[in-house]
Amino acid sequence: MKILRLACFTLMLGLSPGVLSVDAMEMDWAYHSADGQDNRATETLPEQALTFLGNGTNEIPNRDGITLYVMTANQFAGDADEQILVRWWNGEREYWVMAEWFANATLDISGEHAGVFRGKPDFGSVMVDIWKIWIPAEYTRPGDNYYVIQLKAWSPQGSIEGYLLRDSGAEGARVNNLGQAWMEQAHYHDHDWKIVITE
Repeated sequence: MKILRLACFTLMLGLSPGVLSVDAMEMDWAYHSADGQDNRATETLPEQALTFLGNGTNEIPNRDGITLYVMTANQFAGDADEQILVRWWNGEREYWVMAEWFANATLDISGEHAGVFRGKPDFGSVMVDIWKIWIPAEYTRPGDNYYVIQLKAWSPQGSIEGYLLRDSGAEGARVNNLGQAWMEQAHYHDHDWKIVITE
């Protein structure tokens, strides 16, 4: 009877129980760079001749913008709206930059499409989305600049976030099936990625 009352109360409020937990998001196929490895500038996107750090190097001239790519499961937020954002810190100021959808790719063991990515999937096929983030040169400053990637599921009842990290050293961090470190809380200090902006 208590379960029935809770279910009725939830429906009356218009809440979707899954949207209120990070487990409602599919994080297994989220990827930017493997845990503890800095392979952003060399590892290519499925079905694309592009690297996850589109500039091909993590030392970028001050006049150049920066292109980042992120892979996620197709419709990683389920029934909620999905967003990818990058929190960019140039040493003086923070910017939040929204990604735009770039392409789909199909990972499969048959090799008919993109083939496997980092040894996955183990069987069948998985459709993934590729997202593109453009960081304009005006947002960067010479020296060390840092960024972290946020995956967000949003609905009228609220939102949930997951953060992709450079490594799994942060307390509460997890590692998904592709070797990508991530966590629910925004405790990404010292676990974000660095780009050096040169004069």
